[in-house]
Amino acid sequence: MNRNMWWLLGANLKSDYRVINVWLLVNFSLIVSGALKLADLYNSPETLDQLLTMLRTPMMTAMFARMPELSQYTVAIVYAAIMLPIMAVLMGLMNVQLVVRGTRQMEESGETELIRGGVTTATTPVLATIFEVLGVNVLMTMTMGIGVVLIPMHGATSGGAILFATLLGTFGLMVAGITLVLSQLFAESRSVNAIGYGVIAVMYVLRAVIDVRRAAEWRWLSPLNWLESARIFADNRAGAGAILTQGWFAIVLGLIALALVNGRDINAGLIQFAGRGRQRATVWLRGFTSLFVRLQARLVLTWLVGLAFFGAMFGSLFHEVGTMMIDNPQLTKIIGAQLEASMHHAIYRHFLVMVSMFISFLAILAGLNVMQRFHTDTVRGAYDLLGGMRLTRLKLYATYVSGAMIVALCLWGVAFMIVWFTANMVLTVPMDVTMMQQALVGYVPSIAVLIAIAAVLLGWAPRWFGLIYGYAGVMFLMTYMKNLMDLPMWALKLSPYGWTYNVPVVSLSVVRGSWLCGLAVVLLIVGYIGFKKRDLV
Repeated sequence: MNRNMWWLLGANLKSDYRVINVWLLVNFSLIVSGALKLADLYNSPETLDQLLTMLRTPMMTAMFARMPELSQYTVAIVYAAIMLPIMAVLMGLMNVQLVVRGTRQMEESGETELIRGGVTTATTPVLATIFEVLGVNVLMTMTMGIGVVLIPMHGATSGGAILFATLLGTFGLMVAGITLVLSQLFAESRSVNAIGYGVIAVMYVLRAVIDVRRAAEWRWLSPLNWLESARIFADNRAGAGAILTQGWFAIVLGLIALALVNGRDINAGLIQFAGRGRQRATVWLRGFTSLFVRLQARLVLTWLVGLAFFGAMFGSLFHEVGTMMIDNPQLTKIIGAQLEASMHHAIYRHFLVMVSMFISFLAILAGLNVMQRFHTDTVRGAYDLLGGMRLTRLKLYATYVSGAMIVALCLWGVAFMIVWFTANMVLTVPMDVTMMQQALVGYVPSIAVLIAIAAVLLGWAPRWFGLIYGYAGVMFLMTYMKNLMDLPMWALKLSPYGWTYNVPVVSLSVVRGSWLCGLAVVLLIVGYIGFKKRDLV
């Protein structure tokens, strides 16, 4: 380590302090608001028992977490079990963003090349990023620990609060280590972002499958199950082990990243996809739009494989959801076979709401990744090369926006059909066709509106395009936790999810679907007006 590394660390913190402050505010707000809500809504043994009954259903287990097997529960135990996986995901997302900003994005902007032109080693930018994420995670750990201690919850202890926050901090460092290695393997920040977010999504889906199927022997597969095993505020029996495991993973991955950075050139990755190429372009590569499609193909294929995997995993869970009735034969005798069938459909509808929300959110992220290609084109000077072509602003804008819209909607449709197909394979009675069609069509307007909001940022404020990820993530999380936190309807309707969140339990009306699609069209036009007026670079 030398003076240049500390100088670069200071420059990174100065560049990222707004992002860090936003994440600090979001994480602290969720920690405190979650504790306040649970302590207020479930402050008696009767209400806590009702909450536990709801949380033990397969649907809620898949959404949040599996409750530890205990003879007596407190609000603090339930709070820790619910919030640990959710907050771990947010910590992971924060670390992916910070690592990519400190490594790949700096290389794409040319900053790393300028830094390496002086008396600076190849490992200096990576070391600066490591110390940055280490400091930020320590700060987040302290802040979240203080937040839990400050809220009076029955059963909460200072030791449990410290363990809760430390588990989240070490999980964030482990994800940072994974992202550091990915940033050495792949040459584009979009690829590192997509794979990093995909790793977190795989962890969450694996946790859901393992918890719903009660496959205790597979809990080592997902780090989120390591967090669950800690039994915070109960006996804290496995907390130290999970912290040490995640900490060792973070250290080893950081050392691997430092070793790999010396084996590659600037703006290159150890895994290269580009070959020598053709001497002449094919007939399908004669314009900007066809070039855009070609360049985005690998990214779209990656998202397609990921969403197909998630669709198959979620579809296979419908069997476990249905066994709630099979495991209780006395209930069948009491209510009768006909009412039992209707209850099956009701259970499937509510579970399908959770599945549809999750998959549609991932499809939106894929569309935003495609639209964000404009950032890469701007940084690499592609518009200077395109200046000699007869390329209108309308075609340029339509290529980015329509590409994002088509990818998001197509991935949503393909993933949903895989859920439908897989569910029919594991069930003795096929899923209701009308219910599945309502869900398939019902989430299209919310996807279109969110992509259109991104188009407005593309047209008027491209430097703030990253805000759409935060907006979509926060609104998704609020809608995802609507029942548990008893959120008001006006808060949910601040996003498109709030207008379609209960489909297919409640069918989306033609009027509501039409005006949402109309709103998307208006936003697309507004975005184009801004794109036409502003400078491209």
